[in-house]
Amino acid sequence: MIKQVEQMCDDRGNTKGRDQGQRSSWSSVRDQIASTFVLRLVSCVQLASKLSLHYSRVTSDTALKFLQSLKYSYTKQELLESELAVLNTLHFHINVSTPLAYVELLLEVLGYNGCLLPAKPLHQLCVQLLDFCYLTRETIYDTLLKVAIENSTPSKLQIAKFLTVKEDFMLLAVGVISTGVFILTPGHWEQVVEHLNCITGISPQSILEFSYAVVRRIVGSPTPEQ
Repeated sequence: MIKQVEQMCDDRGNTKGRDQGQRSSWSSVRDQIASTFVLRLVSCVQLASKLSLHYSRVTSDTALKFLQSLKYSYTKQELLESELAVLNTLHFHINVSTPLAYVELLLEVLGYNGCLLPAKPLHQLCVQLLDFCYLTRETIYDTLLKVAIENSTPSKLQIAKFLTVKEDFMLLAVGVISTGVFILTPGHWEQVVEHLNCITGISPQSILEFSYAVVRRIVGSPTPEQ
């Protein structure tokens, strides 16, 4: 929706001014956005469902029934055109890699490798842990850096080099899965860490350190526990 507003504003010229004509232009943009907002929202849900690994797709019939329940009378053609409008607005760049995609792919591989894990509860917990990691991102990665260098006062160079670690989605994914297994089924934890090491090449020590940083933040432990 942000991209759409930007494009519409560009088409109409700069609408951020204060004169009457520009305010009128912005009002027109706002009305146009409001009139299609729910339809665009449903299209985004449909496109997201087509990319998901774990959930069934939202069909056109389902989307239309939902819109009809809200007193909208769109057709399948209008629904298709709305999807294309979303794709065009985003220049078809929608299949963006995210930490969740890495988590889900690794969970799929673990399942194929024969790890007997509670798939649905583990997936749900991993999603919650990902949220937690982003909400407490700086604290977790600060702990991880200090553990990795075995020093509570990292240098500027060490902090700069650590940026690549903070941007490593695969490390985040294996750390989240490892933490989730440790919470749900600790008896399988060592086996899962071994599998994650074989799948990704990330060392068991690195996986352990990441899980430690997350668990420490969850329990609020002021000192490291062996």
